[in-house]
Amino acid sequence: MQKLQKVLKMVRFNSLIATILPFVLGISFTLYYFNAINVLNTIVFLLICCLMQMIVNLRDSIKDYDNAKDFAVEQNQDEVFAKIGHENDLKLFKALCYAMILSGAALALYLVYLTNLTILLLGLFSTLIGYLYTGGKYPIENGPLGELFSGLTMGYIITLACVLVNIPTTDYSWNLAWKLIFVSGIAICAIANIMLANNTCDYEADLKVNRHTFVSYVGKKGALKFYTAYYVLGYLLLLIAIILRYLPIEMLVVFLTIPIIIKNTKRFFAVQVKKETFILTIKNDVVLLISSLVGLLIYLIFK
Repeated sequence: MQKLQKVLKMVRFNSLIATILPFVLGISFTLYYFNAINVLNTIVFLLICCLMQMIVNLRDSIKDYDNAKDFAVEQNQDEVFAKIGHENDLKLFKALCYAMILSGAALALYLVYLTNLTILLLGLFSTLIGYLYTGGKYPIENGPLGELFSGLTMGYIITLACVLVNIPTTDYSWNLAWKLIFVSGIAICAIANIMLANNTCDYEADLKVNRHTFVSYVGKKGALKFYTAYYVLGYLLLLIAIILRYLPIEMLVVFLTIPIIIKNTKRFFAVQVKKETFILTIKNDVVLLISSLVGLLIYLIFK
C-alpha cells in the first residue's frame, strides 16, 4: 500500500482531472455538433491521454529528484525526497516509466489502426511536446512558456483529438479546428492555471535549482494577476462557444461554479504554499469538470 501511495504521488494521480476536463468538452462538442460517438475509440483515447500525463509527471518527478541532488538541496527542504526514498525506489520508478511508455505506444498504434494517419501525426506532435516539456537540455517546464504549452497541448489538443477519433475524416476541416479553440478555452485556461499555481508555490525552491519559470519573470504578484485573467478568459471563451452553438446551452450550468472559483482564488491569493493551497486549483478543475458533466448529462436527457 505504501508503494502504491508513492507511485500515485510520483505520477500526480490527482492531476489527471486536467486530462479529463478537455476530454469531456470534446465529447460534449461531438455529441452536440455531430450527434456521433465511437465508444471503443473514445475509451482507447482516454487511456492514452491518462498514460501520457502520468508519464510526463513521473519523468518530471524523477528529474526534480536528480536536480535536488545535483544542486545539493537538503532532504528536509524538498518533498521529492519523501517520494523517492532511495536509489532502489528510483530504479523502480524509471522501470515503471518505461513500462508506461511501451503501454502508451501500443495503445496509440491500436488507435491509429482504428482511425487514420491524422491521429498518428497529432499523437507524434503531442509526444514531442511531452518530451520537450521535461526532457532535453532546456525543458519547456523550466522556462517562461510552461503554462502556455501545458494549456494548449492538454486543453486544446486533447479536445481536438477527442473529436477527430469520433468522426469520419470527411468532416475534418480547419474551420473545425478553429471552433474547438472556443470549445476547449476553459480547459486551456484551467490547465494553465494548474501549472501557474504549481510554479507560484515553488518559486523560491525553483530558484535554488536554477529553474526560471514564468513566475520568475513577472513575480508572484504578476503571476496572481495572470491566474485571475486565465479564469476570466476561460469563462468568456465558454460563453462564446455556447452563443455560437458549438456547445449545448445546458453548458451554462458551468457558470454556477464562478462563486466557488472566486472563493478558492481568494484563498490562494492569501497563501501560496504547495501543501496548503495548491490543492485549491485542483479543486477548481474538479468543480469545472463536474459542472461540465452535469451540463452534458442534462443535454443528453432532454435533447
